[in-house]
Amino acid sequence: MSVNKLEALLDALASLKGWHNPDSECYQLRNPLGLASFARVGKHEMDHQGRRIFQSSLAGMKACLFDLEVKVSGKSRAGLKEDDAIANLLRVYGLTEKAGQQQIIRFLRRALKDQTVDLNTKLTYFREDSPENGQA
Repeated sequence: MSVNKLEALLDALASLKGWHNPDSECYQLRNPLGLASFARVGKHEMDHQGRRIFQSSLAGMKACLFDLEVKVSGKSRAGLKEDDAIANLLRVYGLTEKAGQQQIIRFLRRALKDQTVDLNTKLTYFREDSPENGQA
């Protein structure tokens, strides 16, 4: 059995953002990545910083997983391309400090049992349809 790479990436990011700490804003918003809403005003419930408030942790996880999926495919408004390095993705999520970035990498290496993952790993690595995942 292998762990879904995109889910592991979500878990790593959410962990760093305090998702499992009930006092954290991400936990209280039910928003593991602290996603902002870019929809028209009133479409989504938001906090004072424009972050989405989800009705359940499942809804928040699904939205965050979708957000990651779009970003690693190179189809987001964030300007990422599918051959960008994971370091670029981390910057999009506001993770610019080396210590935080290295924490993500350590998490991914352990979760995926793959010591080759580093800040230069291409986003295609996390795609289900990637040749690296046994798909064509």
